[in-house]
Amino acid sequence: MKKILIQYNYILHYRKAFFNELAKYYDVTVLHSGKKSVTKDDLYKEIVVPVRKIGPFYFQGNVISEVKKECYDIHIALFDVRWINTVISIYFKSKNSKFIWWGAWITKSFVANKIRLFFTKKADANVFYTYEAKKDFINLGVLDSNLFVANNTFDVGVRIKSYENTNKNRILFVGSLDKRKQNYVLINAFCNILSKIPNNIILTFVGDGVERSFLHTLVKEKGLDSRVEFAGRINEPEKLQEYYKESIVAVSFGQAGLSVLQSLGFGVPFVTKINAISGGEKSNIKDKINGIFCQDNQNSLEEALVKMCNSIELAREMGKKAYEYYGEYCTIENMVQGFRDAIEGTKLAKVDTGIYEG
Repeated sequence: MKKILIQYNYILHYRKAFFNELAKYYDVTVLHSGKKSVTKDDLYKEIVVPVRKIGPFYFQGNVISEVKKECYDIHIALFDVRWINTVISIYFKSKNSKFIWWGAWITKSFVANKIRLFFTKKADANVFYTYEAKKDFINLGVLDSNLFVANNTFDVGVRIKSYENTNKNRILFVGSLDKRKQNYVLINAFCNILSKIPNNIILTFVGDGVERSFLHTLVKEKGLDSRVEFAGRINEPEKLQEYYKESIVAVSFGQAGLSVLQSLGFGVPFVTKINAISGGEKSNIKDKINGIFCQDNQNSLEEALVKMCNSIELAREMGKKAYEYYGEYCTIENMVQGFRDAIEGTKLAKVDTGIYEG
Protein backbone atom coordinates (compact mmCIF):
# COMPACT_ATOMS: atom_id res chain seq x y z
CA MET A 1 0.00 0.00 0.00
CA LYS A 2 1.40 3.40 -0.98
CA LYS A 3 2.32 5.71 1.90
CA ILE A 4 1.04 9.28 1.58
CA LEU A 5 1.98 12.39 3.55
CA ILE A 6 -0.58 15.19 3.33
CA GLN A 7 0.79 18.60 4.35
CA TYR A 8 -2.19 20.57 5.64
CA ASN A 9 -2.90 23.67 7.71
CA TYR A 10 -5.67 22.95 10.24
CA ILE A 11 -8.00 19.94 10.16
CA LEU A 12 -11.63 21.03 10.44
CA HIS A 13 -14.43 18.56 11.12
CA TYR A 14 -15.74 18.47 7.56
CA ARG A 15 -12.38 17.35 6.12
CA LYS A 16 -12.07 14.18 8.22
CA ALA A 17 -14.44 12.24 5.95
CA PHE A 18 -12.15 12.94 2.99
CA PHE A 19 -9.02 11.78 4.82
CA ASN A 20 -10.78 8.62 5.99
CA GLU A 21 -12.09 7.82 2.51
CA LEU A 22 -8.62 8.29 0.97
CA ALA A 23 -7.19 6.07 3.72
CA LYS A 24 -9.30 3.17 2.42
CA TYR A 25 -6.89 3.03 -0.52
CA TYR A 26 -3.58 4.29 0.89
CA ASP A 27 -1.61 4.56 4.12
CA VAL A 28 -2.40 8.22 4.89
CA THR A 29 -0.66 10.51 7.38
CA VAL A 30 -1.77 14.14 7.74
CA LEU A 31 0.74 16.69 9.02
CA HIS A 32 -1.07 19.77 10.35
CA SER A 33 -1.11 22.45 13.02
CA GLY A 34 -4.64 22.11 14.32
CA LYS A 35 -6.02 20.25 17.30
CA LYS A 36 -5.60 16.48 17.54
CA SER A 37 -8.30 14.97 15.35
CA VAL A 38 -7.71 11.22 15.13
CA THR A 39 -9.94 8.91 17.18
CA LYS A 40 -10.06 5.11 17.34
CA ASP A 41 -12.58 5.13 14.49
CA ASP A 42 -10.40 7.04 12.04
CA LEU A 43 -8.35 5.32 9.33
CA TYR A 44 -5.75 8.04 8.80
CA LYS A 45 -2.84 8.97 11.05
CA GLU A 46 -1.70 12.47 11.98
CA ILE A 47 1.35 14.46 12.99
CA VAL A 48 0.53 17.69 14.83
CA VAL A 49 3.25 20.32 14.52
CA PRO A 50 3.57 23.88 15.88
CA VAL A 51 3.04 26.91 13.65
CA ARG A 52 3.89 30.58 14.04
CA LYS A 53 2.67 33.52 12.01
CA ILE A 54 4.94 36.38 10.97
CA GLY A 55 3.07 39.05 9.06
CA PRO A 56 1.01 37.29 6.39
CA PHE A 57 3.25 34.19 6.42
CA TYR A 58 3.03 30.90 8.35
CA PHE A 59 5.99 28.78 9.43
CA GLN A 60 5.21 25.18 10.40
CA GLY A 61 7.69 23.23 12.45
CA ASN A 62 9.14 19.83 11.44
CA VAL A 63 7.80 20.00 7.87
CA ILE A 64 11.12 19.71 6.06
CA SER A 65 12.45 16.96 8.33
CA GLU A 66 9.28 14.90 7.74
CA VAL A 67 9.32 15.46 3.99
CA LYS A 68 12.97 14.34 3.80
CA LYS A 69 12.08 10.88 5.14
CA GLU A 70 12.35 8.08 2.60
CA CYS A 71 9.18 6.34 3.81
CA TYR A 72 6.62 8.30 1.77
CA ASP A 73 5.70 7.45 -1.81
CA ILE A 74 3.43 10.45 -2.33
CA HIS A 75 3.45 14.00 -0.93
CA ILE A 76 0.19 15.98 -1.19
CA ALA A 77 0.64 19.60 -0.14
CA LEU A 78 -2.05 22.23 0.32
CA PHE A 79 -0.95 25.01 -2.03
CA ASP A 80 -1.06 28.29 -0.14
CA VAL A 81 1.91 30.57 -0.87
CA ARG A 82 1.68 32.03 2.63
CA TRP A 83 2.73 28.69 4.18
CA ILE A 84 6.45 28.98 3.51
CA ASN A 85 7.67 25.58 4.75
CA THR A 86 5.10 23.80 2.62
CA VAL A 87 5.97 25.76 -0.52
CA ILE A 88 9.70 25.06 -0.30
CA SER A 89 9.23 21.43 0.80
CA ILE A 90 8.97 20.36 -2.85
CA TYR A 91 12.77 20.69 -2.97
CA PHE A 92 13.32 18.27 -0.08
CA LYS A 93 11.27 15.21 -1.04
CA SER A 94 13.07 11.97 -1.84
CA LYS A 95 13.89 11.32 -5.49
CA ASN A 96 11.60 8.30 -5.64
CA SER A 97 8.51 10.06 -4.30
CA LYS A 98 5.83 12.01 -6.16
CA PHE A 99 4.78 15.57 -5.24
CA ILE A 100 1.20 16.78 -5.75
CA TRP A 101 -0.08 20.31 -5.15
CA TRP A 102 -3.65 20.62 -3.90
CA GLY A 103 -5.92 23.61 -4.41
CA ALA A 104 -3.94 26.19 -6.39
CA TRP A 105 -6.00 29.06 -7.78
CA ILE A 106 -5.46 32.35 -9.57
CA THR A 107 -5.99 35.58 -7.61
CA LYS A 108 -5.62 39.30 -8.30
CA SER A 109 -2.04 39.26 -6.99
CA PHE A 110 0.42 39.27 -9.90
CA VAL A 111 3.33 38.20 -7.67
CA ALA A 112 1.41 35.38 -5.98
CA ASN A 113 0.22 34.10 -9.35
CA LYS A 114 3.78 34.04 -10.67
CA ILE A 115 4.83 31.98 -7.63
CA ARG A 116 1.90 29.60 -8.10
CA LEU A 117 2.69 29.13 -11.78
CA PHE A 118 6.37 28.50 -11.07
CA PHE A 119 5.75 25.84 -8.43
CA THR A 120 2.81 24.28 -10.27
CA LYS A 121 5.12 23.42 -13.15
CA LYS A 122 7.60 21.78 -10.76
CA ALA A 123 5.09 19.30 -9.30
CA ASP A 124 4.43 15.80 -10.60
CA ALA A 125 0.71 16.52 -10.53
CA ASN A 126 -1.75 19.23 -9.50
CA VAL A 127 -5.22 18.74 -8.08
CA PHE A 128 -7.69 21.63 -8.34
CA TYR A 129 -10.93 22.30 -6.51
CA THR A 130 -12.77 23.18 -9.72
CA TYR A 131 -12.57 22.65 -13.45
CA GLU A 132 -12.44 26.44 -13.87
CA ALA A 133 -9.23 26.63 -11.81
CA LYS A 134 -7.69 23.90 -13.96
CA LYS A 135 -8.55 25.86 -17.12
CA ASP A 136 -6.92 28.98 -15.67
CA PHE A 137 -3.60 27.18 -15.35
CA ILE A 138 -3.88 25.59 -18.78
CA ASN A 139 -4.35 29.09 -20.18
CA LEU A 140 -1.13 30.09 -18.42
CA GLY A 141 0.82 27.35 -20.16
CA VAL A 142 0.67 24.40 -17.73
CA LEU A 143 0.36 21.07 -19.53
CA ASP A 144 -2.98 19.34 -19.12
CA SER A 145 -1.34 15.95 -18.67
CA ASN A 146 -0.57 16.49 -14.97
CA LEU A 147 -3.69 18.44 -14.00
CA PHE A 148 -6.61 16.82 -12.17
CA VAL A 149 -9.85 17.94 -10.52
CA ALA A 150 -11.25 16.88 -7.14
CA ASN A 151 -14.42 18.89 -6.62
CA ASN A 152 -14.17 20.46 -3.18
CA THR A 153 -16.95 19.14 -0.99
CA PHE A 154 -17.71 17.61 2.36
CA ASP A 155 -19.80 14.69 3.52
CA VAL A 156 -23.33 15.75 4.43
CA GLY A 157 -23.91 12.42 6.16
CA VAL A 158 -27.22 10.71 5.57
CA ARG A 159 -28.70 12.49 2.57
CA ILE A 160 -32.32 13.55 2.59
CA LYS A 161 -34.58 14.55 -0.29
CA SER A 162 -35.76 17.83 1.17
CA TYR A 163 -37.65 18.65 -2.03
CA GLU A 164 -40.13 15.87 -1.21
CA ASN A 165 -41.08 17.30 2.18
CA THR A 166 -44.71 18.45 2.43
CA ASN A 167 -44.11 21.59 4.47
CA LYS A 168 -42.03 24.29 2.78
CA ASN A 169 -42.01 27.57 4.66
CA ARG A 170 -38.40 28.67 5.25
CA ILE A 171 -35.76 30.81 3.63
CA LEU A 172 -32.61 29.39 5.21
CA PHE A 173 -29.14 30.68 5.96
CA VAL A 174 -26.55 28.27 7.42
CA GLY A 175 -23.08 29.41 8.38
CA SER A 176 -21.10 31.87 10.45
CA LEU A 177 -22.67 35.28 11.00
CA ASP A 178 -20.00 37.64 9.69
CA LYS A 179 -19.84 40.66 7.38
CA ARG A 180 -18.71 38.74 4.31
CA LYS A 181 -22.06 36.95 4.13
CA GLN A 182 -23.95 40.28 3.82
CA ASN A 183 -26.86 38.99 5.88
CA TYR A 184 -28.07 42.55 6.42
CA VAL A 185 -28.91 42.58 2.70
CA LEU A 186 -30.88 39.36 3.13
CA ILE A 187 -32.84 40.80 6.08
CA ASN A 188 -33.60 44.03 4.23
CA ALA A 189 -34.68 42.10 1.14
CA PHE A 190 -36.92 39.82 3.22
CA CYS A 191 -38.52 42.85 4.88
CA ASN A 192 -39.31 44.38 1.48
CA ILE A 193 -41.01 41.27 0.07
CA LEU A 194 -43.28 40.38 2.98
CA SER A 195 -46.35 41.72 1.18
CA LYS A 196 -45.46 39.67 -1.91
CA ILE A 197 -45.01 36.20 -0.38
CA PRO A 198 -47.22 33.87 1.73
CA ASN A 199 -47.63 34.85 5.38
CA ASN A 200 -46.30 31.53 6.71
CA ILE A 201 -42.81 31.94 5.24
CA ILE A 202 -40.08 32.78 7.74
CA LEU A 203 -36.38 33.58 7.48
CA THR A 204 -34.14 31.32 9.57
CA PHE A 205 -30.49 31.84 10.50
CA VAL A 206 -28.60 28.76 11.65
CA GLY A 207 -25.18 29.70 12.98
CA ASP A 208 -23.37 32.12 15.24
CA GLY A 209 -20.75 34.82 14.86
CA VAL A 210 -19.64 38.39 15.43
CA GLU A 211 -22.62 39.92 13.63
CA ARG A 212 -25.31 38.11 15.58
CA SER A 213 -26.05 41.08 17.88
CA PHE A 214 -26.12 43.51 14.95
CA LEU A 215 -28.51 41.27 12.98
CA HIS A 216 -30.77 40.84 16.02
CA THR A 217 -30.98 44.61 16.38
CA LEU A 218 -31.73 45.07 12.68
CA VAL A 219 -34.56 42.55 12.88
CA LYS A 220 -36.08 44.33 15.89
CA GLU A 221 -35.79 47.74 14.23
CA LYS A 222 -37.72 46.46 11.24
CA GLY A 223 -40.37 44.75 13.37
CA LEU A 224 -39.57 41.31 12.00
CA ASP A 225 -39.38 39.39 15.28
CA SER A 226 -42.26 37.09 14.32
CA ARG A 227 -40.88 36.32 10.87
CA VAL A 228 -37.12 35.95 11.50
CA GLU A 229 -35.66 33.16 13.60
CA PHE A 230 -32.13 32.80 15.00
CA ALA A 231 -31.59 29.11 15.76
CA GLY A 232 -27.94 29.41 16.81
CA ARG A 233 -25.19 26.98 15.90
CA ILE A 234 -26.40 23.45 15.18
CA ASN A 235 -23.86 20.62 14.95
CA GLU A 236 -26.22 17.64 15.11
CA PRO A 237 -26.92 16.46 11.52
CA GLU A 238 -30.38 15.12 12.35
CA LYS A 239 -31.49 18.46 13.81
CA LEU A 240 -29.98 20.44 10.94
CA GLN A 241 -31.80 18.25 8.43
CA GLU A 242 -35.14 19.32 9.88
CA TYR A 243 -34.43 22.91 8.85
CA TYR A 244 -33.40 21.90 5.35
CA LYS A 245 -36.52 19.77 4.95
CA GLU A 246 -38.73 22.82 5.44
CA SER A 247 -36.61 25.17 3.33
CA ILE A 248 -37.70 26.57 0.00
CA VAL A 249 -34.22 27.89 -0.68
CA ALA A 250 -30.88 28.43 1.07
CA VAL A 251 -29.25 31.85 0.78
CA SER A 252 -25.82 33.32 1.39
CA PHE A 253 -25.69 36.55 -0.59
CA GLY A 254 -22.10 37.67 -0.04
CA GLN A 255 -20.17 34.42 0.27
CA ALA A 256 -20.73 31.02 -1.31
CA GLY A 257 -18.53 28.42 0.38
CA LEU A 258 -19.11 24.87 1.50
CA SER A 259 -22.68 25.73 2.52
CA VAL A 260 -23.41 25.48 -1.21
CA LEU A 261 -22.49 21.80 -1.16
CA GLN A 262 -24.48 21.13 2.00
CA SER A 263 -27.58 22.71 0.49
CA LEU A 264 -27.25 20.81 -2.79
CA GLY A 265 -26.58 17.58 -0.91
CA PHE A 266 -29.86 17.93 0.98
CA GLY A 267 -31.84 18.85 -2.14
CA VAL A 268 -32.35 22.58 -1.50
CA PRO A 269 -31.56 25.15 -4.24
CA PHE A 270 -28.99 27.81 -3.39
CA VAL A 271 -29.12 31.57 -4.00
CA THR A 272 -26.11 33.89 -3.99
CA LYS A 273 -24.79 36.83 -5.99
CA ILE A 274 -22.76 36.11 -9.10
CA ASN A 275 -19.56 37.69 -7.73
CA ALA A 276 -19.86 36.24 -4.21
CA ILE A 277 -16.67 35.40 -2.34
CA SER A 278 -15.97 31.74 -3.00
CA GLY A 279 -13.21 29.19 -3.03
CA GLY A 280 -14.78 27.79 -6.17
CA GLU A 281 -17.78 26.13 -4.52
CA LYS A 282 -20.21 28.46 -6.29
CA SER A 283 -19.23 26.86 -9.62
CA ASN A 284 -21.53 24.01 -8.57
CA ILE A 285 -24.51 26.35 -8.84
CA LYS A 286 -26.14 26.07 -12.26
CA ASP A 287 -28.22 29.20 -12.67
CA LYS A 288 -31.98 28.55 -12.75
CA ILE A 289 -31.34 24.79 -12.63
CA ASN A 290 -30.19 23.98 -9.07
CA GLY A 291 -29.91 27.55 -7.78
CA ILE A 292 -29.98 31.21 -8.73
CA PHE A 293 -27.24 33.76 -9.28
CA CYS A 294 -28.34 37.31 -8.40
CA GLN A 295 -26.77 40.54 -9.53
CA ASP A 296 -24.87 42.52 -6.91
CA ASN A 297 -27.88 44.45 -5.62
CA GLN A 298 -30.74 43.94 -3.20
CA ASN A 299 -33.46 44.22 -5.85
CA SER A 300 -32.10 41.20 -7.68
CA LEU A 301 -32.14 39.16 -4.47
CA GLU A 302 -35.72 40.26 -3.77
CA GLU A 303 -36.81 39.14 -7.22
CA ALA A 304 -35.22 35.71 -6.74
CA LEU A 305 -36.83 35.18 -3.34
CA VAL A 306 -40.27 36.27 -4.51
CA LYS A 307 -40.03 33.90 -7.46
CA MET A 308 -39.06 30.92 -5.32
CA CYS A 309 -41.50 31.60 -2.50
CA ASN A 310 -44.46 31.94 -4.84
CA SER A 311 -43.63 28.83 -6.84
CA ILE A 312 -42.97 26.01 -4.41
CA GLU A 313 -43.15 23.49 -7.24
CA LEU A 314 -40.34 25.31 -9.00
CA ALA A 315 -38.33 25.20 -5.77
CA ARG A 316 -38.99 21.46 -5.51
CA GLU A 317 -37.89 20.90 -9.10
CA MET A 318 -34.68 22.87 -8.56
CA GLY A 319 -34.14 21.04 -5.27
CA LYS A 320 -34.36 17.72 -7.09
CA LYS A 321 -31.79 18.92 -9.62
CA ALA A 322 -29.56 20.05 -6.73
CA TYR A 323 -29.80 16.62 -5.11
CA GLU A 324 -28.99 14.85 -8.37
CA TYR A 325 -26.08 17.17 -9.14
CA TYR A 326 -24.48 16.55 -5.74
CA GLY A 327 -24.82 12.79 -6.21
CA GLU A 328 -23.18 12.94 -9.63
CA TYR A 329 -20.31 15.35 -8.97
CA CYS A 330 -19.92 16.28 -5.32
CA THR A 331 -19.71 13.19 -3.13
CA ILE A 332 -16.65 12.47 -1.01
CA GLU A 333 -16.09 9.38 -3.16
CA ASN A 334 -15.90 11.55 -6.27
CA MET A 335 -13.46 13.93 -4.59
CA VAL A 336 -11.24 11.04 -3.53
CA GLN A 337 -11.33 9.61 -7.04
CA GLY A 338 -9.83 12.86 -8.30
CA PHE A 339 -6.87 12.33 -5.96
CA ARG A 340 -6.56 8.67 -6.88
CA ASP A 341 -6.36 9.71 -10.52
CA ALA A 342 -3.53 12.11 -9.70
CA ILE A 343 -1.70 9.55 -7.57
CA GLU A 344 -1.99 6.78 -10.14
CA GLY A 345 -1.59 9.07 -13.15
CA THR A 346 -4.99 8.26 -14.64
CA LYS A 347 -7.93 10.38 -15.76
CA LEU A 348 -10.98 8.65 -14.36
CA ALA A 349 -12.66 11.14 -12.02
CA LYS A 350 -15.98 12.51 -13.13
CA VAL A 351 -15.79 16.30 -13.04
CA ASP A 352 -18.26 19.03 -13.77
CA THR A 353 -17.19 20.65 -17.03
CA GLY A 354 -19.68 23.47 -16.63
CA ILE A 355 -22.29 21.84 -18.85
CA TYR A 356 -25.11 20.28 -16.89
CA GLU A 357 -27.85 18.54 -18.81
CA GLY A 358 -30.09 17.76 -15.83
